[in-house]
Amino acid sequence: MKKKISKTFLCQSCGQEFSRWAGKCESCGKWNTIVEESGGDRFSSSPSYKKSAVYKEPVPIDSIPSDDTKRLSSGLSELDLVLGGGLVPGSLILVGGEPGVGKSTLILEISRSMISQGRKILYISGEESAAQVGLRAARMNVLSENLLLSSETYAENISAMVEDIAPDLVFVDSIQTLTREALPNQAGTVTQLRECTQVLLETAKRTGIPIIMTGHITKDGAIAGPKVLEHLVDTVLYFEGDKLNYFRLLRAVKNRFGAVGDLAVFEMLESGLKEVKDRQRVFISSLTEGKSGSVISSVVEGSRALSVEVQALVSRTNYSQARRMAEGPDTRRLILLAAVIEKYLGHTLSECDIFGNLAGGLQVDEPALDLAICASILSSYTERPVQSGFAVIGEVGLSGEVRSVGQVSLRLKELKGVGIETVFLPKGNLAELEKIPGMEIVGISALRELEGLFK
Repeated sequence: MKKKISKTFLCQSCGQEFSRWAGKCESCGKWNTIVEESGGDRFSSSPSYKKSAVYKEPVPIDSIPSDDTKRLSSGLSELDLVLGGGLVPGSLILVGGEPGVGKSTLILEISRSMISQGRKILYISGEESAAQVGLRAARMNVLSENLLLSSETYAENISAMVEDIAPDLVFVDSIQTLTREALPNQAGTVTQLRECTQVLLETAKRTGIPIIMTGHITKDGAIAGPKVLEHLVDTVLYFEGDKLNYFRLLRAVKNRFGAVGDLAVFEMLESGLKEVKDRQRVFISSLTEGKSGSVISSVVEGSRALSVEVQALVSRTNYSQARRMAEGPDTRRLILLAAVIEKYLGHTLSECDIFGNLAGGLQVDEPALDLAICASILSSYTERPVQSGFAVIGEVGLSGEVRSVGQVSLRLKELKGVGIETVFLPKGNLAELEKIPGMEIVGISALRELEGLFK
């Protein structure tokens, strides 16, 4: 009797498996994303597992030597900080970003720095031909015999190439263009993404060579493909920025070898990407000093604090319903804080449009920014600018109270570095603070105590 072959259907959006086709994925709610896939049969009623004759004997954990592996410097100090101190040998790193944001330019910028150290780089470009990459490399003046280009798209061939050439670092641009020769699926499908990533992961661990691969993102801002892709790799970096803006932000959202949330800032120039170490000129504008609606605060990104400028514009509405919009802070948080101000401070903000913004295009969703958002709204509404050299930190509750925030000492040191002399922060944080010479700390417990902040 001929054995019946069961079919596997996978959602191309989330990777959920089904035994039959359906128009809508029950897991992610997307329509027309379920297709038949080959390469595995999870629903087989009689799976067969072969016992391996050779396996590695388990060892007691106390007999394992401490990891003193020396990290490989990328030559870019900001990137090394985001990675937790440099490239870990044998690590697999995924860099996601929108089309045109500069992922391929970032690859060449890292290559430039590594080549100057005498390192050998292997660049696998499945999206562009070697000639196209060569044109960009010539424009950026990244020309060297130590930068090897290839347009190979078969994962097995790339693995063999890495072992034969033995470079110091491998780039794969992008993972969506790779395929496994044994699978009939098209490049970019869930099965191909998972299997090709697994091949690269095994190659990196076996050879000890770090591999950096780029990935496309969806319109929702997530890396395209199933979440298993992010679970397989060691580090996930998001390369953010507007194509019309010169600044790019590289943020770590997963890192097995360092802090999550660290941020690097780059500036896009004609000659390539340049590290921005003076963040004050990116996130704080001296042009708004002395003007209403602008307040300085501090947020924590990973292991470092950043000084940011929170801006608000409050104006009488011309519509039946007032508008609330924010670029940088969460719009829902802006709506909530406006309601708290109206109820407990008596300002009729329901008749006004309110627009919030973070200078520099930074996206932050942190409660410690609440007090700065409230202060900027009050400053714009009352037409009273914040006093020069003043900053605010704190979370605001629904009853108008100001709550404590974490890592206050780190934030204060950052604010001190940008010239802040007086900081309003929650009274609950005063007990844990160390005195900072030249900085006055004002503890408050409610929104109404912000009066001393304005001129």
